[in-house]
Parts: sequence; C-alpha cells; structure tokens
Amino acid sequence: MKRVASEQAQVGDRAGGQIVVREQRRRDAGMTMLEIMIVLALIGLVMSAVGVGVFAQFKKGQRKVAQAQVNDIAAKIVQYMADNSECPKSLDDLVAQKYLPKRQKDPWNREIIIRCPGTVNTESVDVVSLGPDGQEGTADDVKAAEQ
Repeated sequence: MKRVASEQAQVGDRAGGQIVVREQRRRDAGMTMLEIMIVLALIGLVMSAVGVGVFAQFKKGQRKVAQAQVNDIAAKIVQYMADNSECPKSLDDLVAQKYLPKRQKDPWNREIIIRCPGTVNTESVDVVSLGPDGQEGTADDVKAAEQ
C-alpha cells in the first residue's frame, strides 16, 4: 500500500510537472505585446536616424545634378554662339537646333534661366538654377562655372 501511494505521488508530481512544463512552454512560445512594442520602437529609432542621413544625401545629389545641368547648358550655348554668331534667346532655340534633346528643368522642376550676354560672365553667358527656394539671387542658386 505504501508503494502504491508513493507511485501515485510520483505520478501526481510528474503530472504536476507536466502541467508546469506546458505552462512554461506556452509562455515561451510567443512574444508579449510589450516585447513587440519595444522592438517596433527600436526599429522606428533606427529608421529615423537612417532617414535623416538619406535625406541629406538626396539634397546633395540634387545640387550636383543641377550643377551638371547648368554647366552642360552653358557649354551648349557657347557651341551655339560659335556656330551662329549670336546668343540664343531661350532654351527653345537650343532645342530647335538640336543642341539639347529637350527643354530641361532643374531637379526642383523649375526652368533654368539663361542670360546672353551674361551679367556675371559679360564675355559669355549666365546659366542659373534658382535652387530649392526658387528665389533668384540667394545663396542656394546654382550657377554655371565660367566658360
């Protein structure tokens, strides 16, 4: 009888142990809402830090594209002047005579300004992109290098 009682106690302990193990497995099987929220907050912090850096590089890239465009247009105008002995009146003249494939806009979707003869480069031409603010004469204007 003692043996039966001790076997029942062991079975009960085992059964009780299995219940504890099952409950432990159930808790370890998934993540709590708090853990998920912490992970999402960390992902958000990393993405915001990366986003700031990417946006800064995007702005630098826009300036470089604008600089390349105005330099290219200035060179095409110099070619036009050498061929035609006169200044083009607008970018349309360059497009019409195939110096440019199409009328170009700067990275901020604004018209590129040409002045021929230039006010800065009186011997040649001024080519200017108004930059991100769209205001002429501000520090963010992109101007062609002297030809």
